[in-house]
Amino acid sequence: MNLFTYPHTVTTLFKLSFKLFQKNLLGMLMLTVVLLAPSLIVGLAQWFETESVVFFISMRVLESAMALGMIAVAHGSIFPISGILRSFGGPLLFGAIHVAILQYLLFVVGVMGLTVMPFPFNIIIVVLWLSSLFYFCLAQPVFILEGRRGMQAMIRSFQLVRAKFGRVFIIVVLSMLIQFSIFALLFRLFLPELDLLSAEDTEQIQIQIAAILENEGVHRAMRLSQYLTALAFFPFASLLTVLLYFDLVNQEGQVNSDHFSKLATQFFGIGSENSNRPETPPQD
Repeated sequence: MNLFTYPHTVTTLFKLSFKLFQKNLLGMLMLTVVLLAPSLIVGLAQWFETESVVFFISMRVLESAMALGMIAVAHGSIFPISGILRSFGGPLLFGAIHVAILQYLLFVVGVMGLTVMPFPFNIIIVVLWLSSLFYFCLAQPVFILEGRRGMQAMIRSFQLVRAKFGRVFIIVVLSMLIQFSIFALLFRLFLPELDLLSAEDTEQIQIQIAAILENEGVHRAMRLSQYLTALAFFPFASLLTVLLYFDLVNQEGQVNSDHFSKLATQFFGIGSENSNRPETPPQD
């Protein structure tokens, strides 16, 4: 299968992402651990607010790293964790962080809409923020694979998603549901005695939630669940984002296989003769 031009359905996007994740499990987990390390270090220093920012940025950068890795895989290579880390030792890393910061600022705007803005401005801001989760979800692959930096990557992502918003909406929502399910399962495993529904009225529930959020054990369980979810799911989700990018560009008729071959040669020294290496396509 040619990763760049295969005509995917929603089902085949998920199946191929899972297949590639299974096939390259060790390398992808190692890459995720490396990118999570700064966040873990900040967390151990108990700078928890900073930790959440670094965690968010690290997981967005993972999408860029996966996009680079898929270029090598598409040209017949194993998942090149060492080559990816070597490539991310310079301007490429700062470019990915730049795009991730822009994505994080949109998240901050959404939080402000939920917490501090008055009605009806809060509704407008939250709707815009939720829309950004879909429209700008491809910014990291765009940066790596098209060389568009900062706002240009965000604009290009918007253009791609706008043309096929329904497909992107389904894929992103399903991905979020899987992520939430994994996190919730892990959280319940680490804190099985937690029962948010024990209170009988709204005021009691609010008091109970406030007490829970101040509990050190709850914080510990949430952080542990967050990192395990990142290891178990985020590599797959990043793969899904990259394959979605290839799919939308293919439907747009703008796939530039020669450019991708040049990237494979530039970053990994892989020749273009392996660019169309066949694989068995997933079955619906």
